[in-house]
Amino acid sequence: MKKRIRREILGLRKNLDEKEWNEKSLIIQKKFLSLPSYKKAESILTYVHFDREVRTDLIIKDALSNGKVLCIPKNNWKEENFIPSQIFSFDEISLNCKIPEPKVIRPFPPSEIEIVVVPGVAFDIFGNRIGMGKGFFDKFLKDLPPSTLKIALAFEFQVREEKLEMDLWDVKVDMIITEKREIEVGNF
Repeated sequence: MKKRIRREILGLRKNLDEKEWNEKSLIIQKKFLSLPSYKKAESILTYVHFDREVRTDLIIKDALSNGKVLCIPKNNWKEENFIPSQIFSFDEISLNCKIPEPKVIRPFPPSEIEIVVVPGVAFDIFGNRIGMGKGFFDKFLKDLPPSTLKIALAFEFQVREEKLEMDLWDVKVDMIITEKREIEVGNF
């Protein structure tokens, strides 16, 4: 079931034309930037978009220009996990690898991150998510303090009204922001 949903949604996402992808991403990012919890946060971790994910460039630039601690994942492909690495400018992101990551590794304590911007392929209105299938984010999210907000960015077509099939290790998000709505499911 998960594989079928993943394949279906990735197909829809891949077929988004550039104009629609940019416009919807802009709406979603602006909604995120207007959240009181984001404005108050001193530290965030975000994914760097690729493969037609909701863009995160505006969030990255805003966090950097407002003096927030900004971390992005540095993937460890062997262990299928990542460490949060602090960056100080957009130029410190290597965009020419499979998944964009920091050029310089500056580990930041996960327990000090206040908000995590979570990627995903599919979500349900209960905060469940289906990722790319390797569990990188689930492994990271499960060890965070309960106070860390987990906020997903998604296009409306990625959100299901019916509950998704989940595994024991899957971690829910607290909020999902789409171009049409904000779905609060916990911690807010």
